[in-house]
Amino acid sequence: MAFTEPEAKVLGTLSNLEPARTLTARQLCCATGLPEASVHRALLRLSRTGLVMGTLQGPARWRSTNRGRVAITRPVYRDYLGA
Repeated sequence: MAFTEPEAKVLGTLSNLEPARTLTARQLCCATGLPEASVHRALLRLSRTGLVMGTLQGPARWRSTNRGRVAITRPVYRDYLGA
């Protein structure tokens, strides 16, 4: 699956966290500099493909799955790991 730039930024940001840490969509907006609509769209697509998962607590908090961490390390996306 090829990532859009917002998807790569969101997944890169979540993959940089320790596995137990999570971020809200608003925190992801601040961390990536993306508008809220872009972050929500990226989270929706990434969650549908099993690369990120949300928590059941409100507001939803997000983390990268192991599969997501592996996907973002492909050479074409390595620049987003430092995002």
